[in-house]
Amino acid sequence: LQALAATQKQQLGQQEEKLHSLEMERRKLHNLVQELKGNIRVFCRVRPLLPEEEERQKGLEHLHFPPNDNKTLVLTRPEESHVGRERRGDVHYDFSFDRVFPPGASQQEVFEEISLLVQV
Repeated sequence: LQALAATQKQQLGQQEEKLHSLEMERRKLHNLVQELKGNIRVFCRVRPLLPEEEERQKGLEHLHFPPNDNKTLVLTRPEESHVGRERRGDVHYDFSFDRVFPPGASQQEVFEEISLLVQV
């Protein structure tokens, strides 16, 4: 029984060493993938309007979230420069991010997106 316990203890020690080395390799590979993607990520989360903000304005009409593109945010605002009395229209600004979260996005969605970037 003592010989069996000693053998199992030795095997447990070997498995712990193997587990440690594999964890170190996983971290190294994770860091390599992150470096290849680029170390800087830019996420945009647009928060919902507060009740008092909703009263003052009609909503987020100036922000547009393209339906099939979760990396782009379009800001539309009225043209500030006028030619005489003629107005040229709205100005559109396209912003690109690694991910855009609209006002309806939940904490869970945000966490799921960034959880792979966080190492514990």
